[in-house]
Amino acid sequence: MFYDTPYRHNQALAPDGLETLPAALHALNAAVDDCRRAGKPVARDAAVILLIGNLADVAERSAPEAAALRLRCVADRAAVLATPALLDIAGHDLSGEAAAKRIFHYQARRALTQLAEAMGLDPATTRITTALGNDREDGTSELRHSDIGIRVVPRSFLPASEVSFNRCVRGEPAGKVHHAPIAELLDAPAFSHRVAETIGGVGRAVLAVAA
Repeated sequence: MFYDTPYRHNQALAPDGLETLPAALHALNAAVDDCRRAGKPVARDAAVILLIGNLADVAERSAPEAAALRLRCVADRAAVLATPALLDIAGHDLSGEAAAKRIFHYQARRALTQLAEAMGLDPATTRITTALGNDREDGTSELRHSDIGIRVVPRSFLPASEVSFNRCVRGEPAGKVHHAPIAELLDAPAFSHRVAETIGGVGRAVLAVAA
């Protein structure tokens, strides 16, 4: 069902009250929604284009110079990278939270890849995978190697135990399961050392002992 209303046209032709960034952005988003409900192409809608121009004018009047904005953006990006989102997501129910689940497991796979490198695991014999499950499940990311298995979940039955690991023999579980908080996984060298102390050397360490 498609239907149109004059709301976006009214705001585009008389943008009084849209002099702030939040107000101008809200009006633009509402206009885009109106277009979609009307079944009209957003990119060619006159009201939408006028409201884009209004948003640009408001931003230009209220924002610092582009160079200063770029410096702020660089600083904000560094702050985000310094505190991965999976730390904030861990411990929460991700049912129906598809975006949070995707970013958690993306960052979990990156952390497992860095850990595999720190432990000296051969990439050719190491598998890092994610099973997202259905909308009601939190999903699981895993590292599988002939010497070790590591499992990462957004939340666990026990507090601060989103990471579990155990010794494997020829890829099959062969030892006690140990747990760790997700934050420990992000320090690959330290976690690699903990693994070696807990279940013995794996990967490069095993080869060094054998030699």
